[in-house]
Amino acid sequence: MDSTPDDARLNGEVSCFVIGPIGDKFAERGTADRQLYEESLRVYDEVGRGACHEHGLRPLRADAIADTGEITDHIHQRLQSDDIVIADVSTGNPNVMYELGYRNGIGKPVILIGESGKLPFDIAQLRTIRFRRTESSLHEARDQLSRVLKEGLSRGFRSVAHVGVSVAEREPDTEEDDEDDDEPGVGDRLALAEEQMESVVQDIEAMGEALMDMASVAEAHTPDPDAAAELSASARLAMVGRFAKAVAEPAGAFRSRSESFSERMSVIEGGIHALFDITEALPAEDRDEDTGHFLQQIIDLAECTREGATHVAEFGTVMKTAVGFSRLLRAPGRDVAVAVRTVTSIVPRIEALESRARVLLAQTPAPSSPAGDDTGVPVLSSDRLAAS
Repeated sequence: MDSTPDDARLNGEVSCFVIGPIGDKFAERGTADRQLYEESLRVYDEVGRGACHEHGLRPLRADAIADTGEITDHIHQRLQSDDIVIADVSTGNPNVMYELGYRNGIGKPVILIGESGKLPFDIAQLRTIRFRRTESSLHEARDQLSRVLKEGLSRGFRSVAHVGVSVAEREPDTEEDDEDDDEPGVGDRLALAEEQMESVVQDIEAMGEALMDMASVAEAHTPDPDAAAELSASARLAMVGRFAKAVAEPAGAFRSRSESFSERMSVIEGGIHALFDITEALPAEDRDEDTGHFLQQIIDLAECTREGATHVAEFGTVMKTAVGFSRLLRAPGRDVAVAVRTVTSIVPRIEALESRARVLLAQTPAPSSPAGDDTGVPVLSSDRLAAS
């Protein structure tokens, strides 16, 4: 889970605190407290954190505060000082209501999100980004929150006490909703996903090439162990400097392509969720073999993505160790670290698609032949992303 150090605000970053029901991650599985923890964490991961990362924000939940001292004191400090607070008001949790009231009382910006049908009566009239606990609804809520954050970051946030609160819940037949008339529908999402597919494959191939380039540079700048033992400290540092200079370009390319990949996958993800929604609406007997092939492709995509992300994370660990040797490696190391976080953050989203696909596949007639190796969707395969 993300943690935002206190010095982040000193560096000019927009600070973001997330409040909501937390539950107990140490409770026995199946208990109410454990279920509450899992449900709230899912909303935090798929809606709050997903939207924040699109704008370079590092959100923090109360249970991720690493500082020593009373947790309530740290929560009050965050409520008082953070630039923006996102509040999950589902079920009207008493602690959340208190924290929301405290934040609202000091006139600081709050964005409300909450599960449809479970909003407390006393705040149900406040404009809230609402969601249901389905992947397509959570995906749409993330998009809505992303738009609100984008608007707030460019024009400034307002507190929830204002009539024109900056939190969005689409309400029909109002003039202010006219600007949402171009909100993409199912067909639009499918078309957008199709348009991005080829570019995503190119991003994946470019990431693989960048990783292999960095591995080649590392190999070229690694001396024979016997020769290395004879080098002086200054000679070793000079060698590291040459490596840092040579690895800077592929490291920058790796970061750039990973960020492009993440953005394009968000579009494709929306298209896949739209297809899932269409499939769910069809009776099982009306789903053909093509549907089964498509669902199997998504499962294959998730499996390959996990495998590729593992290789990416392993390379990131190696680079992190190298960075500790000299400050000369910090710039390329930072690029690699950002790329690793970007790629690995996509895995839970792909796994969410996999989960839906497996449920639907179990209800769909089995294909008469295997889907084959060519899935037609981008994958983070080990061949493309494994460093030599």
